[in-house]
Amino acid sequence: MAALSYEILTDPVPLQTSGPDDAQTSVAGTVYIVVSNPTTDWVPWYQIEVVLPCGKEAGDLTDRPDMIKTGIEPYAVRFGDVPKDEWDAGTRTFTVSAALGGLFTPGDSMVLSLDGFPVSDKEGLVRLTVNETSGGDPGNAVRTHPLTLSLLKRAPKAPRNFRPEEALVDGGENVVLVWDGPDTLTYTIKGPDGLSVPVPQRSGPDWRWSPGPDDAPLRDATYTLVATSPDGRQPGCFLTTTVAVRRPEFEAVTATQGLFAPRIEGTTDKGVIVLTEDGVEVLAADGEPGLVSAGKADVEGVTTRWVRGRDAAAGWIEFPAAGLNVFRGEGDRKWGTVAADKADLNGINTAWVQGRDAAAGWIEFPAAGVNVFRGEGDRQRGTVAADKADLNDLVTDRARVKDRLTLDGGLTVTDVLETQSGPSRLIVHGRLDAEGELSAAQNASIGGELSVNGELRASRSAEVAGTVVASDLTVRGKLRTNHEQFKLIVEGESLFREQANANGGLAVRNEHAGWLVHAKGEQVSIQGDLRVHGAFRSDS
Repeated sequence: MAALSYEILTDPVPLQTSGPDDAQTSVAGTVYIVVSNPTTDWVPWYQIEVVLPCGKEAGDLTDRPDMIKTGIEPYAVRFGDVPKDEWDAGTRTFTVSAALGGLFTPGDSMVLSLDGFPVSDKEGLVRLTVNETSGGDPGNAVRTHPLTLSLLKRAPKAPRNFRPEEALVDGGENVVLVWDGPDTLTYTIKGPDGLSVPVPQRSGPDWRWSPGPDDAPLRDATYTLVATSPDGRQPGCFLTTTVAVRRPEFEAVTATQGLFAPRIEGTTDKGVIVLTEDGVEVLAADGEPGLVSAGKADVEGVTTRWVRGRDAAAGWIEFPAAGLNVFRGEGDRKWGTVAADKADLNGINTAWVQGRDAAAGWIEFPAAGVNVFRGEGDRQRGTVAADKADLNDLVTDRARVKDRLTLDGGLTVTDVLETQSGPSRLIVHGRLDAEGELSAAQNASIGGELSVNGELRASRSAEVAGTVVASDLTVRGKLRTNHEQFKLIVEGESLFREQANANGGLAVRNEHAGWLVHAKGEQVSIQGDLRVHGAFRSDS
């Protein structure tokens, strides 16, 4: 018989069989083998082999020997080797050995463990074969002692492995829930809405249940399996499982700490919001850039190719590299109108500018400069009104100055009039007609004809190289003419330094006495006394 004592323990007690084809999801079973020395003597040993029955039959422990994990909790070694363990899934053998031999002192024990395997699905008694190699005393040779250890595996008395076939589904997709459990229980499913639905008796190897088409979940849903005994003698059993929806739908979402998602898509209208590294990208259902509608937008900047009003007839704005283009809503890229209370610009490029209505004046910008037109008619010249104009050149058909005209640089009227500087001169090409007063503070030199219909006043000398024709001429109380009587009246003394010729006659009169000398033709008449101070000569 074996020199050591063996006791077998399981977790759970007894081991529960797995459901069909659910080795990956069933609860793992564990087997402990406690090896001890029940004697008062030291027991030498070399090896302990445990051979497991594997397969799908009632006497098999598991059909997945590759999943078994073995371990050893050795005794306190005082003499000999420390035990080592080895698992061979091919031969289903668990070997614990001490190559140079080991000693069990009285009362020592060692625990061997087999863990992590699914229990085979048929109920029954499982026998484990143990081969112990021990002995070696002078009176006891080394021998191998075979023995058998037994454990029980039973089908569970309560349901287990309540799970969905697909843990992640699309919104509205059919959900299938499966579980393992005895047929002696009554099952109901409580859905996420809190309503309980009885489960019909199963017709196949598995328990299966699905909600109705109208009750398919639109967001993550938790289902509860309630198992009760028909006679009510056993307490009920509750199992829960949750199905996750790939694209859940909610009536409303409140995220107090933020909402994190790479993209957001509509449910009925399939517009998409994509959260990019730079911000937000809005797309239509076809993947093209979409439309953002808002009552008000407060942003730091907008980057877009064009901006338009709410309908197809509205004007629109385009943003070329040069700046800004404004177009009408109708037609093919026809220039539109910009209306503003105030515009603060560095420059304006435009063909023309007009007031607020069709009757207002307008300004055209040809290559030569600026044209001002009236609002009515066909390009009729308009009026420029300004408090001050600072120009390099003025080209005009007519000019009217209401107050004062000051020319710092001179005046030129082509072929008519011009001024010159240093000394200042006014040059008149042709005839000068002064219908009003003409005043010359200094000399007035007229090389041609001077016609004065009114007064001519020369404050200083007036030199006339040609003929002076005047209807009336007055020289400051000294000389005047009488146009009606064709008289030259000299007020005061007259001095002729050269010869004085009077071809038409000469008359010398006294204001009180009448005439004194009268020459007419070849006759000279003297009335009154003749006094000659000096020589008097007569040819006859």
